Amino acid sequence: MLTPDQFRINEAWIAIRINEEFLFVKGEPYDVYVLIDAGSCYVFGQVFLRVVNEAPSEKDVEELLQKAFHGKNQWADLLILTGSSPADAVFKRLGEKKGLSIKSVDLSELEPIVGPLKESFASHFIGKAR
Repeated sequence: MLTPDQFRINEAWIAIRINEEFLFVKGEPYDVYVLIDAGSCYVFGQVFLRVVNEAPSEKDVEELLQKAFHGKNQWADLLILTGSSPADAVFKRLGEKKGLSIKSVDLSELEPIVGPLKESFASHFIGKAR
């Protein structure tokens, strides 16, 4: 298990799909990907992805990475991903361009860091309580 106290602030960022179920906007299903600082659990922002698109646009991911950079005035050393989805591929490609090392872990390894955020998202935006 990875926990926030194993990371210095801005040492590692996590890109993860935060919704377990689709978020419907005007009848269209969306996924929501967030970029989180692993040490502080601070959410830099999100990218909404229409499910039919399968991957976020490089422009949207680039803007999210730049937002994180400008918030800290430096790049993290590591970008943690949870799989090999088309969205992960975009985060990986752009993260590598920025000089971030990439690490892929099982989602369950990130539960102490992202679990409360996923739970909050589910209850506030999807209307589900765990």
